[in-house]
Amino acid sequence: MSLYKQHVEALENCKRCTSMIGPPISGCVPKTKIISIGQAPGIHEARFMKPFSYTAGKTLFKWISSIGVEEEEFRRKVNMSAVCRCFPGKAKSGDRKPDKTEIKNCSSFLEFEIRHHKPGLVIPIGKLAIDLIAGTNLSKLDDVIGNSFRQTLSGVDFEWIPLPHPSGLNVWNHSEKAKRLIKRALKLIAENETFKEAFFQN
Repeated sequence: MSLYKQHVEALENCKRCTSMIGPPISGCVPKTKIISIGQAPGIHEARFMKPFSYTAGKTLFKWISSIGVEEEEFRRKVNMSAVCRCFPGKAKSGDRKPDKTEIKNCSSFLEFEIRHHKPGLVIPIGKLAIDLIAGTNLSKLDDVIGNSFRQTLSGVDFEWIPLPHPSGLNVWNHSEKAKRLIKRALKLIAENETFKEAFFQN
C-alpha cells in the first residue's frame, strides 16, 4: 500500500479525539499542487462525506464559480483539507471551536498532505485555518483577506491566499468592504500561477 493510501486510511479511521464527532471527512486527492484548508466539518457533512457540502459550501463554490471554476472540477483538482477533520459539536452560537489538543491531534494529516503534494498554493478558509498557516491567533480578516503571503511549512515553501469562512453566521462577510476584499482575494487566486496551470491551461 502506498504512503498516500495509508494516509487516507489512517485519516478515515482516526479516533484520536474523544470529544469530536466522526466520521472524519478527508477531501483528499492523490495528486495536486493546491490545498485548501477549512476549519472543521459541519453537522451535515457526514451525510455526503465531502468538505463544504452543505450551506457554507454553496457560498464557497459560488465564490469559486465567479472566477471560472465549478465545484466538481475544484473538488477533483484541490486537496480539501481542514484544521480538524471531524465535527466538533455545537456551541451556543454555531459550531464549537476545536481546542488546542484537537488541532494538534489532527495536524499530522495536514503536515503529510503538504509534504506529499508540495503545493504552490494554499487557500486557508476561515480564521482558524488562517491562524494555523500564519502561526498566530491575532489575524484580523480586514488585514489578511485580499492579500497574498508566503510561508514555509513541513519544509515546503508556498504562496497562501486566505478567504473568510463562507458560513452565514460570519457577519464580517456582509459589509461592502468585506465584499470588495473577497473579490480581490478571488482575483489573486485566479491569477496565481499554480491555480492557472491547474484550471486554465490545457
